[in-house]
Amino acid sequence: MSTQPPLAVVTGAGKRLGLAITRTLLENNWEILALVRHPSVALNALAATGQPVHIIQQDIADPAVWFELWPSLRARCGRLPQALVHAASLFEHDTAATSSWAAIEAHRRINYDSFVAAASAWLQCADAAQRGAFVALVDQKVQRLNPDHYAYTLSKLNLAASIPFLAQALAPQLRVNGVAPGLTLPSGGQTDADFHTAQAAFPLGAGLAPNDIASAVLFLLQQRWITGQLLTVDGGQHLQSDCDVIRRTPTPS
Repeated sequence: MSTQPPLAVVTGAGKRLGLAITRTLLENNWEILALVRHPSVALNALAATGQPVHIIQQDIADPAVWFELWPSLRARCGRLPQALVHAASLFEHDTAATSSWAAIEAHRRINYDSFVAAASAWLQCADAAQRGAFVALVDQKVQRLNPDHYAYTLSKLNLAASIPFLAQALAPQLRVNGVAPGLTLPSGGQTDADFHTAQAAFPLGAGLAPNDIASAVLFLLQQRWITGQLLTVDGGQHLQSDCDVIRRTPTPS
């Protein structure tokens, strides 16, 4: 039996949830290929500790790169990575009234197309006996729709809908799952105060953190009989109506 640690590619590994996932996998004895367009200071510092994290600069805005990237990684590592966590995401504010086709396409190519291309290309590169697991970060808002972030939401809806189909099409070699995070870090220009107020309105209360999302990703990578699932980790945020949020939000004293 091989004594090598399991090997995973993490896209968007340099910041926010991608960085938290990278750290959690390292703590659980995974070797990481951190796929980023530009390395962050935090990711460079993590690599400098001597842990098994290897930074690979790659722009995945062109999803077709995966058909060359998997064979390249296999040659570089002497084996094909058995897992991918797609944490890279384009997140820009727009509405149906302000969006453009360029914005819709840009969000789709990174948030959705890249994951589908990576899965298809992995299967074509893998030996018949190899088994793998892919996890995509989606968003709890696909289960509690609102019309903001128009292009982003369309891309995440496509991603969520593709997971059960990919799980069917790529079985038994590749398991495909998703994690739908709730609000875990300030985003979209939120102040810290706005962030904490929003989390306090969750049915389960405040406290949801990046490590909680990372733990869910690790769970799905390790559970070899789970596929085609979207695991929502959001403190119950997707269960709220706008009225619930208003009622739960503390009023200023």
